[in-house]
Amino acid sequence: MPYDMSRSSSLSRRTAVAGLGAGGLGLALGARTPHAAAQGFSTQAHPLVGTWFLENSPENPTDARDLFSLHADGTYIEARADGAVRLGAWEATGPTTATLTIEAYSRDEAGTNQGAIIIRLTLTLNPDGNSYTAAGTIELIAPDGSSRGQAGPATGTATRLVVEAPGTPVMTLDELFGSAGGAAATPAS
Repeated sequence: MPYDMSRSSSLSRRTAVAGLGAGGLGLALGARTPHAAAQGFSTQAHPLVGTWFLENSPENPTDARDLFSLHADGTYIEARADGAVRLGAWEATGPTTATLTIEAYSRDEAGTNQGAIIIRLTLTLNPDGNSYTAAGTIELIAPDGSSRGQAGPATGTATRLVVEAPGTPVMTLDELFGSAGGAAATPAS
């Protein structure tokens, strides 16, 4: 349910709220220094560092999930199910909390600026260490740079991607992908 800037210049409440667990280009990305820390808390070894699934719409389990990573250097990258990529910046504010700024731009098929969306979030790691909640605001920026201000509160959730060892195969790659796709789908050694 994240806002798809490539599909429309209008933004519904449903699609705007969905972008809360993830992100885009951080507003302060160019002004921040690597390994920045807020109030003495560092992103290095912070428990939010890792790769996460954005819970786009928990009420609809058939919706595709997006993946994003919070890196130890305070950078953020998101790979959305629709192929879009967003970048961002985050900073630790406590031992299990952080702030994240997301900024994404859109253009129409002719390349004309369609404006931007800015999402500002606070993240709180849940006691399980493998999920978090987010709360924040959403701001729409018109193509001329004007804004009506921040709207909210908006909320979201994310679940950590955990490492899994390979299991015992129940079929061959040719059976999975068909004989023409098997070779192309096999990872290079």
